[in-house]
Amino acid sequence: MLLIDWMLCAALAVAIGFWWATGVPARRRIVVLASLVALVLGVVAVLDHRWQAAGAIVVAVLLLVAAWLGKRREGRKPLRVPYVSGSVLTILGIVAFGLPFVFVVTTLPAPTGEHPVGVRDFELADPARTGVLAAGDDEPRRLLVRVWYPAGDVAGLSPRPYFDDREAATTASGLGSTMGLPFFFQYLKHSSTNSYGNAPLMDGAAQQPVVIYSHGYTSFLGQNTALMEELASHGYVVYSVQHTHDSSPVVFPNGDVAPMDPALLREMRELAAEMPEEQVASFVGGTFDERRRATRAYYEKSVAEGQRIASVSADVWRADRIFVHDRLEAGDVPDDVSEIVAAGDLSSVGEIGMSFGGSTTGGVCMVDPRCGAAVNLDGGDYDFRPFHSNIPVPFLMFYSDVDTVAAMIAGDPDASGHGFNDFSYERHETAGLRSDVHRLVVDDVTHLGVSDFALFMRTPWRTPLFGGIAAETIIGAQNDFVHGFFDRYLRGLDNGFPDAEFARYAGAVRPDRLDDLRAWWLAANPLDRTVRVVLETSLGDIEVALYPERAPLSAGQFLAHVDGGHYDGASFYRVTRGSGDSSIGVVQGGLLGEAMNAEGEAMEAFSEAEAPLPPVAHETTDRTGIPNERGSIAFARLEPGTANSEFFFNIQDNPVLDTGYEAERLDGEGYATFGRVLRGLRVLERMQRLPSDAPTAIEILQGQILEEPVAIRRAYRVESPGD
Repeated sequence: MLLIDWMLCAALAVAIGFWWATGVPARRRIVVLASLVALVLGVVAVLDHRWQAAGAIVVAVLLLVAAWLGKRREGRKPLRVPYVSGSVLTILGIVAFGLPFVFVVTTLPAPTGEHPVGVRDFELADPARTGVLAAGDDEPRRLLVRVWYPAGDVAGLSPRPYFDDREAATTASGLGSTMGLPFFFQYLKHSSTNSYGNAPLMDGAAQQPVVIYSHGYTSFLGQNTALMEELASHGYVVYSVQHTHDSSPVVFPNGDVAPMDPALLREMRELAAEMPEEQVASFVGGTFDERRRATRAYYEKSVAEGQRIASVSADVWRADRIFVHDRLEAGDVPDDVSEIVAAGDLSSVGEIGMSFGGSTTGGVCMVDPRCGAAVNLDGGDYDFRPFHSNIPVPFLMFYSDVDTVAAMIAGDPDASGHGFNDFSYERHETAGLRSDVHRLVVDDVTHLGVSDFALFMRTPWRTPLFGGIAAETIIGAQNDFVHGFFDRYLRGLDNGFPDAEFARYAGAVRPDRLDDLRAWWLAANPLDRTVRVVLETSLGDIEVALYPERAPLSAGQFLAHVDGGHYDGASFYRVTRGSGDSSIGVVQGGLLGEAMNAEGEAMEAFSEAEAPLPPVAHETTDRTGIPNERGSIAFARLEPGTANSEFFFNIQDNPVLDTGYEAERLDGEGYATFGRVLRGLRVLERMQRLPSDAPTAIEILQGQILEEPVAIRRAYRVESPGD
């Protein structure tokens, strides 16, 4: 509590106490004086955005009125103990005392890392995008970015308030307006962060891991500040983007304010008034089939009806994030953050978001190869690219209590919920098999509780808004799971994630397995049964799911090479990049790496090279149902029926390689696909970017042979649960 809170409570306590003290001669004067002090303090506090003092103002006014009425009756009746008025005033006083106690003014939990945390705000504008959302037709897309970073000496500096004065009057007010209470969050200006504005960057900072974050729909860029500070204290450089007009009002460094789009607020209130039945069914449907149909139907309905969140905002936010990353990577930023930007490794970053920002994260990582690992903090999948698809990077899905969500949506306290992204980020037939996709549920926390907000309110008021979980538990779980995840997958640390974190939060956090979804899908779609293979390479592992039911000949041929040890010591040796003379993007490997750059060799090298196995008959993509799409694996060949040991991964969608496409050098039979990458697509993308100017006598392969082939150290099968 603030000093003024204590002074206000003390003044009210004196006034109420002396109201009961009928035997004190100066009773009325003391009551009036103490009430006036409380009234003045309360008005000062409310004007300074401590709206919780309004209760004390009401009680002070009632005390003054009661004293005045008592003065008028003086001498008419003997003075008696004021049981009725005293009881009413005491009860109201307790409520008035409780408001500043329940709505906490505090300092965010201290981060656990060794570094102090610095923070700075800056603006980036995209002149290539004008008139976005509520902006003027000629107005460029303007974005506020906040960066937290490991700092050096912070002596003499003061931590940043959670909201400064301008933000309290604008950003906080807009955030509260989404609840119909514009004043509600303004008191957070009195809370403090652990971040020091304009602190110097730590000495020697270089190649620090980078994380890029987006807030929830209608929210603001600092709603997970405790998490940002935790990461920065451990050496991360963390950027948060505020998505103008889809967020609370934005205060730019030059003082300009971009308001929340009024149309956004109207649409959100309309959606909140009556949740579409498809959305309800996607949360609480009784079967996977019902929930999957409802999930697709809700997305398609949202787009067809032009709902802003799916048909407009999903594309805008994804473009915002990619634009910010582009500008950071180019170093095209204001001078006061250029040193910080230069100190980060922007080639492979952690992407994260809360709520709609989490949905944005999934969309970004499906298309941007610079995404190295992704976290969705309780967001849906409004982008929908990840639906029934393998996200190409390690992924953490962090859910609030799904049963609490179900109870709120269904209006039934006994309703059971499900992970609303069960159908996204992994293909259904392999759901739950990836070792780098983690899903968890935190019990007894609501959606809004997956943020800083739980820190600023005590029970019982906190429970309906943020859940009954202890604030330190939900903040600790966010910090530890996200930090542990990024340490493992961005820094490559062997840190025991996630077992160590699950052990630390046993009883509060539980894993969310999708084995039952996989079993359900395969029971209805037996052709999707898979066999997994891992290719250990000098750049990292690639795990592939093969489809022996859909492509029995091709999958069997590949497995025969794996089981025979023929790929142990082989290599990836050829790449195309979907530009220049080639319209396709692939990475090719197998046993012929040396033959590709041997002087004097010709195309006959493919057929004349000694092979451990005979070639396999051709399987067309229209038969297997596996297109040459991003992440699929196919056999290389000359004529149909000559595929043997050489294979390639599609690094982009390559429909020209499917059956039925005829053009120069393409016979229309396509290239036989037989599997999809589960994890390791980023490894393949790194291979594709390697120098590829090794000499070769094969004319059409000029510029496609890697100067340094990537060794396949070992290839082996992985047993799936139940095998």
